[in-house]
Amino acid sequence: MKQPILFIIITVAVICGTQEQRNARVIDSTSSYTNNNLVEDSLIDNELIVSFVVFRHGDRTPDPAELALFPAWHIDDKVFFPHGKQSLTTKGRHRAFALGEYLRQRYNDTISELYLQEEISVRTTDYARTKMTALSVLAALYMPQPSQRWHPDINWQPVPYSTVPSKDDDLLYFDTCSLYKTLRERIYDIPTIHDTIDSYRDLFKTLSVETGRNITTPEEVFFLDNLFQAMENVGVAAPKWVEHVMPQIKNMTKIDYYSQYYNAELTRLTSGVLLADILNITKSAIAGNTDVAKLYLYSAHEHNVAALLAALRVWVPHQPKYASAAFLELRRNLDTGKYVVMAVYAPEAGGPGIVLPIEECGGQPTCDYDKFISLSQELLLSRQDFKNICSTVS
Repeated sequence: MKQPILFIIITVAVICGTQEQRNARVIDSTSSYTNNNLVEDSLIDNELIVSFVVFRHGDRTPDPAELALFPAWHIDDKVFFPHGKQSLTTKGRHRAFALGEYLRQRYNDTISELYLQEEISVRTTDYARTKMTALSVLAALYMPQPSQRWHPDINWQPVPYSTVPSKDDDLLYFDTCSLYKTLRERIYDIPTIHDTIDSYRDLFKTLSVETGRNITTPEEVFFLDNLFQAMENVGVAAPKWVEHVMPQIKNMTKIDYYSQYYNAELTRLTSGVLLADILNITKSAIAGNTDVAKLYLYSAHEHNVAALLAALRVWVPHQPKYASAAFLELRRNLDTGKYVVMAVYAPEAGGPGIVLPIEECGGQPTCDYDKFISLSQELLLSRQDFKNICSTVS
């Protein structure tokens, strides 16, 4: 039975003017769209052709770089046993499994319950936590059917994924791009953003004193936010003083996310290669290429989820949660033969998916395919162009 799809309209207030004149205040308002029939009606006689899902890994332990931001916090490495640092926790595996269950529910009419290699493609970043998340998702997505059950006592089967080293990853790991880092740092100098960040100077001072490290940027505050979350994942609470400044830390995290995809140039560098790949695949599917899979999964990080949402023109600044997922679905109307795309966001691991109207597509739950192609042109980036652009600092 198909599940009803929740439809929420995301509204972002933007002050008219150039990018530099935008208000740096983070707007994060949502309002429920009560007429869910709008979504249901748009999917009548609507065939799902191919889907793309970028998801964040599950709950994890801290990265060494995060721990280095708080040298005054003396943590016994034993608390990370048996997972180790920068690794998926047991809770993270459960959460990833829940995402896999949701994907099975959502795409059960599209992909076989049998693992058929031609139906699915899975890519991860080169991190243990994203690889283990992919394995946990796939464990739920492909419970072995009788013909694929290989052990009487193990209700699991191996399903492959692919990955490349981080230094070579032009699809999911844009932090290797020096130009992106340079342009992002320049965003902090835009007067409205600079003034907003400067209003948190007492927070920076407090964090610097308490951590024993000079904390001066929104990104560093975001990393501290991640550290506190990751330590909680292993049962270690943050020091008491953190509670008093946590609301400000969360605000700074939103400001950091606001700056990451502030304009088309930054969005292009964070998601342009992935978006170009997606559009090439959809064109092949429309052309009838039988080599196209039905489901493309990308096990990555919160920045990748956010980057795809930004590329789809549905982004509202926030930190995507563990095992949250962004979807782009290509669909075809069986009556007219026309193709449309639909953007969906599952902020929680087990769903539901929230349909997000793509900007400049009339506020509808789906967007005409050709219209979406036109809207995406300024963001598309080939692998070679990414390599050339990102090897030069300007």
